[in-house]
Amino acid sequence: MSTSILSLAQSTVIGMPAIAPSYDAPWMPTLENITGMAIGTALVAIVAAVAIGGMLWLFGKLSSSGRAQEVGISIFLWGVVGGALIAGASALVRWGTGLPLFA
Repeated sequence: MSTSILSLAQSTVIGMPAIAPSYDAPWMPTLENITGMAIGTALVAIVAAVAIGGMLWLFGKLSSSGRAQEVGISIFLWGVVGGALIAGASALVRWGTGLPLFA
């Protein structure tokens, strides 16, 4: 019984057509531009959040406010992590799927 399932699976795989992604659709440049603008906007917002978090942390240090220090360093560190993830998103997608994004 297992040989018939194996032979069925092999014939299904062998009979699969070769389908490759095509990037010549008329909307692809528009999608690439929108995605690029969204990533750029997100990076600018993250940089602003990191700067605000750093200033809040510094203010907490100078005024000896423990809560301001906690909030400021939290915003700062989460902003750095978020910025790294956003900046590396296209590289992660390219590495994971082999798709030529933003090339």
